[in-house]
Amino acid sequence: MKIILSLTCLLFLNHITLFGQDLPKEEPIKKFKHGIGAGIGFTTGYGISYRYFPDKFGVQINFAPYHNKEVDRYSVGVTFLYKLIDNKMSNLYLYQGNHLYYNSYTNFIYDPTKTDPVAQEFSELYINNGLGFGMEFIISKRIGFNLMGGLASYNNFTQLNLTGETALYYKF
Repeated sequence: MKIILSLTCLLFLNHITLFGQDLPKEEPIKKFKHGIGAGIGFTTGYGISYRYFPDKFGVQINFAPYHNKEVDRYSVGVTFLYKLIDNKMSNLYLYQGNHLYYNSYTNFIYDPTKTDPVAQEFSELYINNGLGFGMEFIISKRIGFNLMGGLASYNNFTQLNLTGETALYYKF
């Protein structure tokens, strides 16, 4: 009888699984490589923004065209990114921004001695360039808010000053 009881206990204990020693496994954070949204900045450009950030290195492109009878305005920005710290709630990165700005417009000057106004064409083309740190605040799994700041050269490298940039992305 003792042998049957011992064998039953061994069989019963053999099928019991102990769960107390297993640590809960943390799910890996899903990284999204692509982002689309809106950005504005002195050295990154402004307008519709696309960001590709697969791992450590990334690129961001901002573009905004505007055209009517009197004004042609284009803002094109290409920014290079290097991730320093990757976190669950925020990311820290370096950025180097390049912004090409073109503006062409017509000014009408009214001369009292003439009946028709005189049209004068004006245009400006300049490049802004900047370098600094950026921080992405992850609002939800697919939405990130970015703040960037650093040092910039403005108006074809004739002025040096601080800069600020911001962007909002939907990641996929």
